Amino acid sequence: HFANGKLIQVYETYQTKLKNLNACDFGDLLLHCITIFTAHQDILGAYQRKFRYVLVDEYQDANVAQYLWLRLLAMGHHNICCVGDDDQSIYGWRGAEVGNILKFEKDFTGAKVIRLERNYRSTSDILAAASSVIANNKGRLGKTLWTDLRETNKVKVISVWDEKQEAKYIADEIEALQQIKRMPLKNVAILVRTSSQTRAFEECFTAQRIAYKVVGGLRFYERMEIRDAIAYMRCTVQSSDDLAFERIVNTPKRGIGQATIDQIRET
Repeated sequence: HFANGKLIQVYETYQTKLKNLNACDFGDLLLHCITIFTAHQDILGAYQRKFRYVLVDEYQDANVAQYLWLRLLAMGHHNICCVGDDDQSIYGWRGAEVGNILKFEKDFTGAKVIRLERNYRSTSDILAAASSVIANNKGRLGKTLWTDLRETNKVKVISVWDEKQEAKYIADEIEALQQIKRMPLKNVAILVRTSSQTRAFEECFTAQRIAYKVVGGLRFYERMEIRDAIAYMRCTVQSSDDLAFERIVNTPKRGIGQATIDQIRET
């Protein structure tokens, strides 16, 4: 069992700690709203009147709590527009429920479905490869993608042992493009899912003396200085926020050590 069968106990302890800090996590923001809307119809009605039109993007990634919250908010007027792709639902592991988008027409009777089937980004070869794979999905609304872009090179699927072999293969391909087709490096791009995947490429490119540029980086709110600033703001408006206080109590350095922090905790 997860957490050695003590999941409920861990959750209750966690929720008690949040209550003592007068705080809530992202999941609570949704759960508390649903509880309030369900128990107090007058409050629900006020918010339904306040938000007369509801627009939702990436609807296929909505979890059960988000789905229930949306239904409560939109059921009063049915003025809701959801944009999503049932074939892009890949976050089931974190609670996303593709069934939400599949039953949208049943939840909101008379809803109009508009299929956006024209692709402006990819060539026909890429669409053909993607469509042949997606056609095997179960539980989908279905669509036929098309494009006016001309055909280019066929899609290649390469199987490699690990990230180092992958980086080496791509580095060799880049060198071949430079030598055979005289292709400048500015015309070559490598797309990765997460920033942590760039390390293998950077090491390999450095070893083979291939110039490169990493585009992107940490998200704004993940930067240390931004999180520190937010912690200061949290302490200003919520003096009982121990987590925020511990983050900034010695930022910048004030000579406050771990022993002092432990003593504050005990008192």
